Amino acid sequence: MKEIVFRLIVSVILAVALFLVTTWLWWWYQVSRISDLFPFGFPLRFYEAWGPCPPGENCSEFNALWLVIDLLFWYLVSTLLVNWFRKSSRSQMGAKI
Repeated sequence: MKEIVFRLIVSVILAVALFLVTTWLWWWYQVSRISDLFPFGFPLRFYEAWGPCPPGENCSEFNALWLVIDLLFWYLVSTLLVNWFRKSSRSQMGAKI
């Protein structure tokens, strides 16, 4: 039981870290190329803002479904990474014994 909870916590923390790092890197890349487009989210852009924006107009959009899909995607990637590292560490431990 402890093993399952530990892997779940590690997967969630890794998923959030991957989500934040890739979002920040994608935002940094886009802003360096296109100065008036500000996307958040990778691989799906769940929030986009653009400018300059005239007063009284909405110059941004948000898609909650894409945010959920992004988070699920990074959770899946982190779970695969945790399982892969676990299997590789077990095989190395078996080789040492």
